[in-house]
Amino acid sequence: MKVLVCSTPLLGHLNPMLPLSWGLRAEGHEVLVSTDEGFAPRVLERGLPVAALSPVALQEVMARDRGGRPVPHTPEADRVWRSGHGWGRLGARHLAETAALMRRWRPDLVVTDPVEFAGPLAAARLGIPWIEHGWGIRPSPEFALAAEEELEPEIEQFGLRGLPRATRILDTCSPTLQHPGASGDPMRHIPVTGPAELPGWLDEPRRRPLVCLTFGSLLPSLAPDRLRALTSWLMHTLPALGVEVVVGIDPAHAEALRPVPPGVLSVGWQPLDHVVPRCAVLVHYGASGTTMAAVAAGVPQVVLTIPIADAPDNARRIEAAGLGIVLPGLDLAAEQVVAACRALLTEPSWKARAAGVAAEQIGRPTPGEVAAEFTTAFG
Repeated sequence: MKVLVCSTPLLGHLNPMLPLSWGLRAEGHEVLVSTDEGFAPRVLERGLPVAALSPVALQEVMARDRGGRPVPHTPEADRVWRSGHGWGRLGARHLAETAALMRRWRPDLVVTDPVEFAGPLAAARLGIPWIEHGWGIRPSPEFALAAEEELEPEIEQFGLRGLPRATRILDTCSPTLQHPGASGDPMRHIPVTGPAELPGWLDEPRRRPLVCLTFGSLLPSLAPDRLRALTSWLMHTLPALGVEVVVGIDPAHAEALRPVPPGVLSVGWQPLDHVVPRCAVLVHYGASGTTMAAVAAGVPQVVLTIPIADAPDNARRIEAAGLGIVLPGLDLAAEQVVAACRALLTEPSWKARAAGVAAEQIGRPTPGEVAAEFTTAFG
């Protein structure tokens, strides 16, 4: 069987699909990833072949409409709608190439992330079954509604009545954290960061609790000055709790945070799938991959909400599930973060709750088991 995995060019979108992709390879199937040319090296680093699509500047396609006009920043209520239109524009840019690739390579199955729209349209056009691979908490349906509005010309061109429905949806989120009523076939979430050389300190005995501070791969490129100030601020205040701090950030941004203050163990890219299970608290902004890494490891979270993509929605689910403390990410006092971390470190109920939700993943089919089932269903 040939499986085409269509990924938007972000690690938080690609990484959740890697365990299933590897599982399909282990079953003997051909797996090919299609994504933006500039992101192709990230796929190759993770051991999968790639079909590179024409490069598109993600920040540009999100910030400008098809005519090149700036898209105004809208109130909080329109945040998801604005992002959905951006994902739709990215899908439109890659649609012709994706359809041509499918005609040439002839996949038997297509797998996409929830906001990759070129793959579903091309698959529907060519009559190929496709799977939506969840990355954790289900994104708001308004992402797809906005993308559908943006993609009206392409939908009409393909003779469709709207965005096509997935043949199946894979749900990797623990039920307590997932939106009530969200449907999908359960699969265990396996956190994956990617290639990394594990640091020597990782398995050394810790005399103090470890707190990880990370803001993902997207946010540093969107607001570098603000993020640098916030991260530096927390690096200098969190050690006062009697903890060691690890900062996960792109090496390009790490230099601006040096010299490292006492109490900070490491600054730079961190293998979060290995680091987070060793942490007592994870501080982040609500990105899906980071959220799910903490959930899988049973680690309480402090979420600094920043109005970007689905992060605020994720923060609300984390708070509702009792998995951590949510704080406003902008105009934040360092004392608030310190107090939140202190509460998570000293009150055992937070750890117990996080461990209970992590246990919900036990018994769900593994990506390898799902890949074997796909062999029967689609092979």
